[in-house]
Amino acid sequence: MTVLYIILIIVALALAALFTFKRAAKTNEYSLLLKSAASVAFIVLGCVALRGSSGAVSFAVIPGLVMGLVGDIYLDLKYVYPKTSTLYTFTGFGAFILGHIFYLIFQLRQYGPLSTGLIISIIVGVLAGIGIYATPKLMKLDYGSFRIISAAYAALLVFLTVYALCVMIAHFSAASLLFFLGILLFLFSDLVLSQIYFGEGKNTPQYSIINHASYYLGQILIAASLFFL
Repeated sequence: MTVLYIILIIVALALAALFTFKRAAKTNEYSLLLKSAASVAFIVLGCVALRGSSGAVSFAVIPGLVMGLVGDIYLDLKYVYPKTSTLYTFTGFGAFILGHIFYLIFQLRQYGPLSTGLIISIIVGVLAGIGIYATPKLMKLDYGSFRIISAAYAALLVFLTVYALCVMIAHFSAASLLFFLGILLFLFSDLVLSQIYFGEGKNTPQYSIINHASYYLGQILIAASLFFL
């Protein structure tokens, strides 16, 4: 199981790297296929890690990873079919929101609710959402019709990141550390993605590489964390 696990990590990293650099060069059906393969790889990694785990009490990370695959596909379809890009973007947002809810369910079931951690996380998340909604000009971003859902998504992701930090502090282990680092990279990736989508002149190969590299590494760490439970 350990050998298979290591092989899958290498495959997941290789596919993610291949897609990241191909995507930076051009967006087409081929890059979408590579993106799907890279996402399937971290789902398979998560399933194998969960099977090898002796202490996992929840499998909610797996549907969270699957929602990542769904979100990945829809966010790239907006480039392949630009005439319906708004619909694909909203659908992608929805998939990732659902994925983060699954990640939260996993944290709550695996470690139990942390009352103080929940309160702190909710406060920070709400403040982040308000900040995103209220300061687009300050951040030099134009959300357009995605302003409300961007704020709601930011609130949820910041809430989840802070809560993962609280869980790591309260239940420190390799699993909680890897999960927190994965969510933190996810947050960083989305901060970069907001610049690409809603900023001016930021849709460049350099930003694309940073965005996808941090996203896939984050998802791989989240999937890998299951093995250490």
